[in-house]
Amino acid sequence: MLNDYFNEIRTKKITQFPKIEKKGTISASFVESTPVVWKGRLLRFEWVHRNAWDQTKNMLEENQGYFHFADMETNEASEPFAYGYSFGCAHVENDKMYAFGTRGVLAGHAIDTFVSDDLKTWKKIGELEIPEEFTVYNTSVCKGPDKYVMAIEMGGKSPLIGTVFTCFFAVSDDLANWELLPMDKYEHSKERYTACPVLRYVDGFYYMIYLERMPLHRYVPYIVRTKDFALFELGIKNPVMWFDDNDRKIYKKEWMSEKEIELTKNSVNINNSDLDVCEFNGKTVIMYSWGNQATQEFLAVAEYEGTLKEFFESFFN
Repeated sequence: MLNDYFNEIRTKKITQFPKIEKKGTISASFVESTPVVWKGRLLRFEWVHRNAWDQTKNMLEENQGYFHFADMETNEASEPFAYGYSFGCAHVENDKMYAFGTRGVLAGHAIDTFVSDDLKTWKKIGELEIPEEFTVYNTSVCKGPDKYVMAIEMGGKSPLIGTVFTCFFAVSDDLANWELLPMDKYEHSKERYTACPVLRYVDGFYYMIYLERMPLHRYVPYIVRTKDFALFELGIKNPVMWFDDNDRKIYKKEWMSEKEIELTKNSVNINNSDLDVCEFNGKTVIMYSWGNQATQEFLAVAEYEGTLKEFFESFFN
């Protein structure tokens, strides 16, 4: 089976890489963000954490973060919720917004599920406890043909963790009750640095974009796909994006302070990371981070002129 796969790869002609247009930096305060379409509006789900403290007045007490949604037209933010949670992702289903947060200020050992039908009132409806030898960071949730699947970035002291971070998977029938797939069988990948996943199901495949660590402390996103979470196919066109000076564009100057704009001009840039995607008006919207992968990160947006199906498949054709 593997020989057939490698023989097919050897004979494939690699065409032009998908054209991704970087639209510009949104913020010098936020990093992880999930674009979602909510009642016809394009929103971004954001984790408001330490680097954003001077941009908001909603912190209950020192060292606490929270989640909110921001409108991509107006930049207006929704009411904060899930104080004390970190990282996180969002998923829309039947006019309800689901948010998934790592319980803890800067990572933790559990993932909780929240739901709302108005982005104002939130109810906790589920939790997934993770063994203590694992530390949970980023998550991503999508709907498959017969179940929901969550990709989970983990680190920690377990021998199941590979190169710093490894992605594992959980499944659910209702977005509230989650069960980890056997972690010794279903993972990606102990052999690679695999961080901050985004997972989507399209036309028979689960596509996952994750972060690879390159030589000389560089970080770029790679794409794989799978049908069973045991065997993954690496896209023949990788990486998905590469950091460059187009990251320094400003999306809307009125959304950023003069200090933030100045930071975009002079900060070190060695990564494109923390990608997340959605389809909006026939285009693929890409939220991503750039910066020094340490103390100064920026949130930016990019676009691909095509559907999610076209976007994902273009890396394998």
